[in-house]
Amino acid sequence: MKTFFLILFGMCIIQTTFAQPPAEGKISLVVYDEKGNTIENASVFLLKYSDSTVVKSALSGKNGQTEIDHLKPGEYLVSASSMGYHEMYSSLVSITEQRPAVTVTGIVLQANAKQLKEVAVVSKKPFIQKLSDRIVVNVENSIVSAGSSAMEVLERSPGVNVDQNDAISLRGKQGVIVMVDGKPSAMTGADLANYLRGLPSAAIERIDIITNPSAKYDAAGNSGIIDIRMKKDRRMGMNGTFTAGYGQGVYSKTNTGTTFNYRNKKLNLFGNYNYAYRIGLNHLYLDRSFYENGIYEGGDLKDNFSKSPIGSHTARIGMDFFPTKKTIIGILLNGNFNHYTRKNDNNSIVINPQKEIASTFRSLATNNDHANNATANINFKHTFDSTGKELTVDLDYGNYNSASLTRNASKYYKTDGSVLQPDYVLDGNQDGSLVFKTAKADYTHPFSKGSRLEAGIKTSFVSADNDARFYDVSSGIAINDTSKTNHFIYHENNNAAYINFYTAFKKFDIQLGLRTEQTNIRTEQRMGDKKFDSGYIQFFPSAFFNYEIKPEHKVGFSISRRIDRPGYSELNPFLFLIDPTTYATGRPGLLPQLTWSYELSYTMKNINIAFNYSHTKDNQNITLAKFNEVFPNIPSPGNVTVQVPLNLSSSDYFGLNFSAPVRIRKWWNMLTNADLYYQKFNGYFSGTDLNRGKPAADIRLNNSFTFKKGWSAELNASLNTGGQDGFMVANPQWALSAGVQKTVLKNKGTVRFNISDIFWTNLPKAVVTYDNYVERWHAKRETRVANLTFSYRFGNNKVQAARKRSTGSEEERRRAQ
Repeated sequence: MKTFFLILFGMCIIQTTFAQPPAEGKISLVVYDEKGNTIENASVFLLKYSDSTVVKSALSGKNGQTEIDHLKPGEYLVSASSMGYHEMYSSLVSITEQRPAVTVTGIVLQANAKQLKEVAVVSKKPFIQKLSDRIVVNVENSIVSAGSSAMEVLERSPGVNVDQNDAISLRGKQGVIVMVDGKPSAMTGADLANYLRGLPSAAIERIDIITNPSAKYDAAGNSGIIDIRMKKDRRMGMNGTFTAGYGQGVYSKTNTGTTFNYRNKKLNLFGNYNYAYRIGLNHLYLDRSFYENGIYEGGDLKDNFSKSPIGSHTARIGMDFFPTKKTIIGILLNGNFNHYTRKNDNNSIVINPQKEIASTFRSLATNNDHANNATANINFKHTFDSTGKELTVDLDYGNYNSASLTRNASKYYKTDGSVLQPDYVLDGNQDGSLVFKTAKADYTHPFSKGSRLEAGIKTSFVSADNDARFYDVSSGIAINDTSKTNHFIYHENNNAAYINFYTAFKKFDIQLGLRTEQTNIRTEQRMGDKKFDSGYIQFFPSAFFNYEIKPEHKVGFSISRRIDRPGYSELNPFLFLIDPTTYATGRPGLLPQLTWSYELSYTMKNINIAFNYSHTKDNQNITLAKFNEVFPNIPSPGNVTVQVPLNLSSSDYFGLNFSAPVRIRKWWNMLTNADLYYQKFNGYFSGTDLNRGKPAADIRLNNSFTFKKGWSAELNASLNTGGQDGFMVANPQWALSAGVQKTVLKNKGTVRFNISDIFWTNLPKAVVTYDNYVERWHAKRETRVANLTFSYRFGNNKVQAARKRSTGSEEERRRAQ
């Protein structure tokens, strides 16, 4: 490894000596009014397309002409404004080595009936954008997303689905990496779901959906990355925002938050705080049938009603110090504090082999959970020269703590309503802690003619300690239940290095990358003294090719290999109970899954078509296993299932993605995004051979409308036809959402009203089929909510935004509990 990096950086030094500076770009444009007259002295701003920060500014000349030169290759937006006119934004402008000079057309300003209004240098981007390497969901510009949680925004995003277990999939594939500001969330499973439900959309700027990441990213995530970018004030000076909202579904929801940003020549101080309180609803119906050699043995019907209030405090504060014009030293602190309670009322009817009611029982399950998570990051960034040569170093520390007090009390009855047997009461006290430490360094070295080399290293150390204690209190005395009490210790060390090379020619560009990761794992279950020790090295190549057939017509091909390590909660043998016959647990021996992904794409102007194929080995899948009696005195001891993750043999995915923005009228824009796919699974579990697949489609239509006098609106529709996921087949779901927005208080205030899932149809329903077990289920959730929000901007509007950056603990934060 040392030899590898000595050679690598030696090459960088040699190339630096002989490299020529890249060509500089130029953008030309003319500003017109609605009558075709040119506008003199119009303010023209060049913005970065990725984050809308200002790159350069200019004034139009006598003939409305202006030029912005000395530009680096990249993607930009152009905004133009003038006294008495509305501000106008261009479409995407790309500067490349092959096309350094670009003329922007269509800059026509519309007259404003009112007097001069404040010019806010913020791009009015549509809710959904399709870029060359990702889909961008601009949450802060979405009317429908106002007052929602991060989980609800994800459920409305193109290609994203959330199943009954809160597992997030992308284009029908599991294994999504959820990141926050470029760093993988340390939480998984229920903890991640609770965090996303407690995170208000007012705190989110945008969500990036990346289906095929390069070698620069951690190799985790076979279906891609969902990167939630938190809101940062883009304006200059001491400024900020305030947001408050109220929502009403079956239960009420509230949220409020504030951001601030202060900047001078040597210092940028920024931060935000958000609070959200929501009451969740999950009304689950189960119809379970058990078989032996094809003969019906019995079953049960379950009506499970769960009400779960959650209060969430999310805070972040950061500081960037600029000792020189080329060096930045930053500190970033993040905190998330959740309090989650659950009251779960479950009524079960037990069916005998003659398909008659044999007995009933009722279980009341309660949770009182706390999750306190804190992370700290120190960042160093140095830019060596104007060509883009830079070095970035990140040091991260994170501490996640959780505590859960549970009770599951069951009463059993005969068919005449009399008591069948004594009550069963189980108390749980589960504590978890996780600490991770990471360090990484990334170096970018540009060459002449648009080529560049990227390289980096990373090391991480993760330690988890989970102590679960269960007590049988049926007799009134707490007795330690040794069959369920457990203490699980987990240690992991990952070391990684990567190299990426990009070069562009007249008609095509190419990027080649290789990432290697070495992993060491040690686990211990104190109960039974079970220990596990392993280590492995994996290589993850990637390649991206793009060829320009003719202007605005491009074909691309990509290939990559990726890994999905189990989330820490999936390895943890803790218990989550609905009742004594239905519960979930982790699996310490769960293996990582490995995926080869291929994509062929064609882009014509703004229309994009992509064909996808991937093959996954040791596919991780949530399954239901039939067990004999685990809890004492169950009337039908064979009617017990446990939800547990396991590795299937493999899965194959074939997909077609279509994305097209359409401007129907000047005031009406529509984006269509469709994913058509077929996924097939292979494996063996619980006496059943799995060799199944099913075609499916996910279609999203996003309409945005811009009217006069500060009014705008959205109308969004979605349809998912269902599909195969391991042993489960899902039914179709669809939804229609709408919202309206009005700017007030001299454009500093915004009022938004929306209703999500107007007809309450976006409800999950599925069938799970094994040779010895069939489960039919459907759930009612609070997908229909009306939200009213108000936001206000205050302070100086002329200060550069807080710096956008990631840290080094992306994957660790995603996987942590």
